[in-house]
Amino acid sequence: MLKKVKNMMISKAVKVAEVFTKEEKGASDIVAIIVIIAIILVVAAIFREQLTAAVTTVFENLTDFIG
Repeated sequence: MLKKVKNMMISKAVKVAEVFTKEEKGASDIVAIIVIIAIILVVAAIFREQLTAAVTTVFENLTDFIG
């Protein structure tokens, strides 16, 4: 009887560990995405003037080409 209870407890512990590792994988993916977005925002803030100038030039060229 004790052996059966022990096996059930071990089986339950293994299932809990599997669920925990799967949930942690998803959480780490979310953290990685947030970090990447933060890096992109920082780079955009640092190069704001250059990006604005580049976009303005592209739209000016596009406007000249169209009309």
